[in-house]
Amino acid sequence: MLPPRAPESHSILTEDSKLVPLIVDRELKLPLIETVCHFGDYQHAPRFNSTVIGALEHNKAARITKVTAHFGPQDPAYEQALLTHHQHAELHDYPVLDLQSKIIDDLWNKPAYLLSLVLDELRKPEGHRVEWLFWFDRDTVILNPCIPLHIFLPPRDDIHIVISNDWNGLNNGVFGLRVNEWSARLLSTILGYRELRPDEELRFTEQSAMEKVLQDSRFKQGAAYYPQRWFNAYEAEEEKDYAVKGSDLLVHFAGVGDSFWRPVPSYILQCLSRSSGYS
Repeated sequence: MLPPRAPESHSILTEDSKLVPLIVDRELKLPLIETVCHFGDYQHAPRFNSTVIGALEHNKAARITKVTAHFGPQDPAYEQALLTHHQHAELHDYPVLDLQSKIIDDLWNKPAYLLSLVLDELRKPEGHRVEWLFWFDRDTVILNPCIPLHIFLPPRDDIHIVISNDWNGLNNGVFGLRVNEWSARLLSTILGYRELRPDEELRFTEQSAMEKVLQDSRFKQGAAYYPQRWFNAYEAEEEKDYAVKGSDLLVHFAGVGDSFWRPVPSYILQCLSRSSGYS
């Protein structure tokens, strides 16, 4: 259990663990309306475990890169969704890395690409490395670009991945990964899982492999599981605690598949209208 800390101006949670407005420090000089962003619908937010609250003692100077994969036939809906991430990245000065050709087969490109990036960074001197990679699936749309990613970084050095669960278990559509040797070992183990255990069912392919690996004693202490709405909200009935609210960071259309284009335009318009308000 982390000791309690005095709240700071950029905290989004009070001591009783309810979501509150995120006050963005004026020193950032972001073109935000009244320099205030709302993290979700704090009027109806769920209560969260106090061990998760410590993650808000973040480092605003952390070097963060956004990462995704975007290959195959061009699709206007996915292209527009990706544009919202680029607008978010531009606002907060994040590089965006986009895998546009397959390394290996199917969804296994995700851990393969991330492993290649982690290893590339580890070759650099420590002070020149990216510190965190934030993966986002291409079926995600940024809704509130004023929310920076550093508010999700854990304060403890022994936490190396921040991720969330849904009703099926782990969902790795959006997660943050620290760049270090632990992450290199994690991704290597995920990539090798189906080869070492070919008879084991992986219902959601590499996502299921990641879930199983994170339950292993070698890795489970390094993972922090955040409330799903923090950065992986779904479109769902309003009363669901994972249902996206208009001022959340993003919406993830997990499992929508070829119907992705149907709900996306309205959310993209919402993001664009917000972005124009900040310019």
